[in-house]
Amino acid sequence: MIGTLTRKSLRARWGRSLFISLSIALGVAFVSGSFVLADSLRATFDSLFTRLNADIDLQVRGVAVFDSRNSDRDPVPASWVATLADVDGVDRVGPQLTRVATLLDATGRPIGTGGGPAIGALWSGEGAGGIVLRAGVAPKGVGEVAIDKATSDRAGIALGEQLAISTPTGVRTFLVVGIVGLGEADGFAGASLALFDPTTAEEVLDSQGAYDSIDLTLAAGADRDEVKSAVEALLTNRLEVITSDQVAREAADQVGAFVTAFGTGLLIFAFITAFVVAFIINNIFAITIGQRLRELALLRAIGANGTQVRRMIATEALVMSVTATVIGLLGGLLVARGLIWLFDAAGAGFPPTDLVMAWRTVLAATVVGVGITMVSVIVPARRAARIPPVAAMHPELGFGALNANRRLVGGAVLTGLGAVVFLVGLFVRPGGTIGLISMAGVGALAVFVGVAGLSSGVVRPASWVLGWPFARALGVAGRLARENAARQPRRTARTAAALMIGVALVSAAAVFTESLRTTFLRVLDRSVTADFVITDSGFQGLPPDLARNIATLAELDAVSPVRGIAAQVDGSVKQFGAVDPIPFGRLANIDVQFGSLNDLDAGSVMVHRDPARDLGLTIGDRLDVQYQNGVKGTLKVVGIFGDAALVGNWLISVDTVEAVTTQPQRDFFVIARVADGVDATAARFALQQRLDAYPQAELRSNAEFRQQQEDQINQFLTLITALLATAIQIAVIGIAVTLALSVFERTREIGLLRAVGMTRRQMRRSVRWESVIVSLFGAVVGVVVGTSMGAALASAVPDTIIDGVTLPFGQVPVVIVFAVIAGMTAAWYPARKAARMDILNAIATS
Repeated sequence: MIGTLTRKSLRARWGRSLFISLSIALGVAFVSGSFVLADSLRATFDSLFTRLNADIDLQVRGVAVFDSRNSDRDPVPASWVATLADVDGVDRVGPQLTRVATLLDATGRPIGTGGGPAIGALWSGEGAGGIVLRAGVAPKGVGEVAIDKATSDRAGIALGEQLAISTPTGVRTFLVVGIVGLGEADGFAGASLALFDPTTAEEVLDSQGAYDSIDLTLAAGADRDEVKSAVEALLTNRLEVITSDQVAREAADQVGAFVTAFGTGLLIFAFITAFVVAFIINNIFAITIGQRLRELALLRAIGANGTQVRRMIATEALVMSVTATVIGLLGGLLVARGLIWLFDAAGAGFPPTDLVMAWRTVLAATVVGVGITMVSVIVPARRAARIPPVAAMHPELGFGALNANRRLVGGAVLTGLGAVVFLVGLFVRPGGTIGLISMAGVGALAVFVGVAGLSSGVVRPASWVLGWPFARALGVAGRLARENAARQPRRTARTAAALMIGVALVSAAAVFTESLRTTFLRVLDRSVTADFVITDSGFQGLPPDLARNIATLAELDAVSPVRGIAAQVDGSVKQFGAVDPIPFGRLANIDVQFGSLNDLDAGSVMVHRDPARDLGLTIGDRLDVQYQNGVKGTLKVVGIFGDAALVGNWLISVDTVEAVTTQPQRDFFVIARVADGVDATAARFALQQRLDAYPQAELRSNAEFRQQQEDQINQFLTLITALLATAIQIAVIGIAVTLALSVFERTREIGLLRAVGMTRRQMRRSVRWESVIVSLFGAVVGVVVGTSMGAALASAVPDTIIDGVTLPFGQVPVVIVFAVIAGMTAAWYPARKAARMDILNAIATS
């Protein structure tokens, strides 16, 4: 019996079922798409690293005593190639050399890589590192190069063409003699690749008599462990030998950490979408069950008990949720592709990826699609089963008998508790980063649920205020729209809550990014007094000789690079900034409180006041450090400063860096100042002429650099808004479904209004502007809640990143316009349906 009733109920209300299923499917698609993308990227990179190390057995490289985002291993002297080749069991020795090599177009500008690095490397032979020659021949001699097929196709570079390449030793022109791939892939994870024969690579890539590492391939029958032990016996304490398995695992772990963080970020947005879906499903079921009370009461009257009613409602929800989950899983594949396109458009440069649908994705989708739906329907189903059959015969009763005061009290308590948990997570951070994310997330969700309950108490007056302009301008249609929005405060509040969540999160992101932008621009105004900033277009850093080259210009009186190195201090890894101290003092203001930049030389350090206070450091103290390559040293504290925005908490000279590592250096950026009495335009022209030898270098004035950074912050906000778009779209669908249900509920009323003279146009207007009022209410509440959350989030960030809260007042008009558009969009179908009702049939509806 339950199955038959469920089937007939779904068929009779197919429109409602379709919209509910669509909402569930969208939420499932975003969640499953996030899992699919993360798993696919992880599988792609794992396969990539496996192919790269398929033909080697061991690798000799410099020691790294700790993990860091910097790679400061010492290179391996070239003399080790012959030594390692003589070890028993070694069949082939393959030195590895990788540097920055930027391919240039016909105009001399860098060819875009799609977000990946521009790599120049040593050709070790076909098959080495998974390299496959797709066309042409291997490079031989100083004038030949092989490039990857993906770059060849993207830039239209064919065999036999002359190609200019910017290398560490300058811009040179090469003949393209080979096109390569990596196994079956055409590209190298978004990077461009230029391969040179060994002799040419050592020259143009400036090996300085050393390699990044040396790969060893063993002879047939050789025991890897025995050969490894023999190599270890030869090495110095600054070198180590590891297996190819460890090489692949370390590379996969590094990328895996990024993929995990990336996937977690996407899942946060995905579960926000699922949370919005839960609101909508619960609201729709509450409305539809309230409308079906007479039907359910008749079932009770002819013998059905409360349990059977609950089962029928739960079965309907189960059928819709299972169907939607299957559709959502398939849609997740499209979402994953869409996310790849979105991030590639933003410059991420994802590699060609085969999508992977793992079992955990199916499980997560089932939890979101089926689990959330079944939980959302529990309360409405229980309420329907508890109402006595005789009472439910009165259609005007609905769920109105429920205690509104109890909802308001519950909402207030939940909002308060959620706010406390949210603030504790942000400011106390129990459990570190995991505690911060989990507590802040749980607190925010509780606040949203609590505010949804609380807002039902202010819907009526808010609707009258928000609807006043429409009532004045549209007459009867406007007054009816305002009264309908205020008539069911609980329904209006819950309908608007879905939109409120999306708007609140966008508002919180806007407050955070506006505060970040304001702080950053304030830091630039205060800290950077340089006239020019030179950066690298590919985010790989600039060669150190660039700063030395332009420092000789008569038009400039101060030039300093800014680079970095990692070191352990008191058992903890710290990132040290490095500059040329004397000119840097004329180019930037780091708020030196004690000591002087003039005293910063090789073997000394300046410390920000916060770590200086924590470690009890003062001028003249000695600081023991250990660098990543294992070198230990002692730095003398010669200054305390207060502004860490530009160089971080620890500042040393470039001489110190060059004294402790032989790793080739790259500068993050270079800053320069025009000499007194020199015209800025003339200085820029002279500077640009020098920079023509470095095509990857981008020259910007101080103001242009500010604008670039501001644009990047705006891009960050745009990306967040795009990721929240799914939740906002589902919220608009929720408004549309709720309005359609309310139109059905008011069928007789609509018929009577039409009978006494209301036109179709007036009816469409009343429904349309009712939707706008509901959307405006959700947007206003969302702005208030989101702004408060954003302010708390900005306040919780260290002052070195955000030193004050800035409210984006220009956002409010945008939100209002968005709410009107969302309301108009959501009302299209319900308004059309209401206007086209047959008057007599509508009046006859009981």
